[in-house]
Formats: sequence, C-alpha cells, structure tokens
Amino acid sequence: MKKYIFLLALGLIATPFLSQSEKNVLALTKVQDNYNAKQYDTIHAMLSESFKQKVSPMAIRQLLGTFQKNFGNFTSFTFVESDGGRDSFLGTFENGQQNIGIYVNDANEIAGLLFKPVETNRPPKFERNITKLRLPFDGEWLTFWGGTEKAQNYHVSTKVQQGAFDFLKLGKNNRSYQRSGTRNEDYYAFGQPLYAVCDAKVHEVITGVEDNRPGIMNAAQVLGNSVILKTDNDEYIVYAHLEKGTIAVKVGDTVKKGQYLGNVGNSGNSSEAHLHLHIQDGPNLMTAVGVRCFFEEVVVNGELKKDYSPVRLDRIAMPEK
Repeated sequence: MKKYIFLLALGLIATPFLSQSEKNVLALTKVQDNYNAKQYDTIHAMLSESFKQKVSPMAIRQLLGTFQKNFGNFTSFTFVESDGGRDSFLGTFENGQQNIGIYVNDANEIAGLLFKPVETNRPPKFERNITKLRLPFDGEWLTFWGGTEKAQNYHVSTKVQQGAFDFLKLGKNNRSYQRSGTRNEDYYAFGQPLYAVCDAKVHEVITGVEDNRPGIMNAAQVLGNSVILKTDNDEYIVYAHLEKGTIAVKVGDTVKKGQYLGNVGNSGNSSEAHLHLHIQDGPNLMTAVGVRCFFEEVVVNGELKKDYSPVRLDRIAMPEK
C-alpha cells in the first residue's frame, strides 16, 4: 500500500517561482471554507474534468469526512514555495498540520490537489505489540513485503506503516493468479476469509469501495474497504483492501480472536488482491506511528516459530491444531 496521498496531484510541472499564484490562493481559500462547512460536493465541483474522472463525489465525501474526523477544521495556511504553477502551503488544522499542494489551470479549475502528512520524528509509544496475535488467515501465504529494511519492506519509509505487511496467496504455479490475471477472481487471495488476530473492539470500518480491476489502483481511497481493531493495550490493528460487501462487523462491536471479519479484496490503493496489515500506536491514521507486529505462533517455511515477525518472501501458515 502506498503512502497516504489524500487527493491526486495531476498536471504539475517543475519550474521554480518565488511567490504564490493569486488563483491558487483563492481556490485554496474556497476549499478551506467548504471543507469546514462539510460541503464536500462543492469541492468536487471545483475540480477539472480529468480530475473528476479520477475521483468520484463519493470518494471525495468519504476521503474528506475521514480527514476531518482525524484532523478537525482547517484553520489557516501559510505559503511555502511555488513550483511551475503549483503552490505549496503548510496547512494548520485543529489536530495537526499538512503539507498542501494546489494547482489551478487556465480555466480556473483545480487540476491538482495534494494533502500530505507532515512527517513526525517522535518515536512510537511502544516498539511492538503486547497483545498475543494469531495470523489473520488460514492456509499458507506469502509475505510479499515485511521486515525492517527498505529492501524487504517499502512501507518502512512511511511512519504510520513502517511495520506493515502485504500478504499474497500463491497457487500451484507459484504465481498469485491463474488464467490471464485480468479479473480479481483469477487471484488466489481474492475472496479468502480474514479473521481477528486477537480479542478487540472494532474502532473503525470503511465499506462501499469498489474493488479495482487488477493493475489499476484507487489512490483517492487508500485503505479501500477496511477494518481497524483496537486492543485493550491501545494497539490499533489495520486490515486494508477488503472485498466490497463482505465486511461482517461494525464500529463498536467486540470481536473474539479468530472471528470472521470479511474477505480479502482488491479495493483502495491496491494493484492486486492481497491483505495489507499493520499496527499503529494511536487511532489517527495521519499522525500515528507504526510499530512492529509479532505473531504468537507461525509456521515459517515449514518450521514452527514463536513470537515471530515475518519478513519478505517468508511462506507462513497457522500451526496445525
């Protein structure tokens, strides 16, 4: 799963300028006013036609609604730099700050809009999970990304995801798909059941996101259909990219270890069916820090290991009962 980029940035070129564009400032002021008034459809109407084709009104509503829940109102912004028509600002919100890039075209439409977290340098509140965890699935899976080094795990460069995994399921041909691989149903992971890794409370659920066609990602709805569990130890466990229509829990539910949550899908910023799983040290997806995830017992490449955190290319499975 890619870094959190909340709206697409399109049509931006690179020639430095020293001062901000009046039309960019005016557009961002209108975005600020409509965001604070929760008039998300009005913001969508300000976008260029090519931008609208990438981001639907529903996506904008869901995206900005989640953003407002985490960050609160947009209180002010300060110019940082200009780069070939795109202006960059430091935006201040009630609960934090964001780097904001905006580009308005000659038709006075927003052709590029980027909200990007201001990276925190604070250490995580804890280094790893305290709660004992099982694997989130049955059968054998491949750890496609996992570990603490960038070569093992591209997630490490993003604070909130730095302990994340991407898990795939392989078939007899040692590939993640059969036939042409052009349909989600061709992928061995697609539709596979997912389970709660521990006893927890359901903190957040996102539903209604369409599954992507393989190879085409939805950067506007990064997590896709997703479930976030909260443990008694304040660990927030994120399951992302679930199949549309399969999530079987709702916010506030108490789940037991091994309870069914939904199916693996290909929704959000995902190019093929897989499970993205990570643990973060707080509820806010935009300000939390990721921590390492260890499973209580796991069979790794045929060998039973205890208290183990999978790394890239590990084949992992639940121990036999």
